[in-house]
Amino acid sequence: MAGIPWAENAIVSIKLRDDLYTLGLLKISPYMWFFDIRNDSGDWHNVDLNKAAPLFCVQVARVVLQRLVAARVKDKTVIPPDALPIPPNWITPNMNVGPGRTGTFAWRGGKLVQLQPGPDSLNSPVIKPRLDVLSDKDAIESCELTNMWGDQDLGDRLRRYFDTGINRDDLKFEIFPGLWDDREKLRPLTRRLPEPLR
Repeated sequence: MAGIPWAENAIVSIKLRDDLYTLGLLKISPYMWFFDIRNDSGDWHNVDLNKAAPLFCVQVARVVLQRLVAARVKDKTVIPPDALPIPPNWITPNMNVGPGRTGTFAWRGGKLVQLQPGPDSLNSPVIKPRLDVLSDKDAIESCELTNMWGDQDLGDRLRRYFDTGINRDDLKFEIFPGLWDDREKLRPLTRRLPEPLR
């Protein structure tokens, strides 16, 4: 499947199940916004995304356009947001290697960065070099990780949101141990985590 071509500010219809569709907004590649809006057909008319609550913006792999995006929405009555920039603050996880390594997971802890989308994103200014689960809980919960999303883990997150109202990146359970205490209640977790950790 080739998927649709990336076009900045295009609105796309995302199929999560046969009876569950939502909308996404493509920004500068690979950033994409998602919204608290759904329908059961994938046919979109008379929708103003200025009136839909944004859920989150993340970096997505091309496979999302190939396997989750059902179509580009071309109906002129579907109105994009007037202004919805890429969020400025993101979390870059720390590699969990070498002396002091804790557990077996690839990342542990992270730093808060001010993202500069584009080729220089790896050199984004650091706002806080070491986030703490207790003192930085709000920032950890509200800022997205810089890790890329695929179709399966993104689909899992969106389905869980529309089914339960829970909007989280399950990688944070491992990157920031102790951030949330309801892991057992949520099992199975999303495919954002490898099988033994779900």
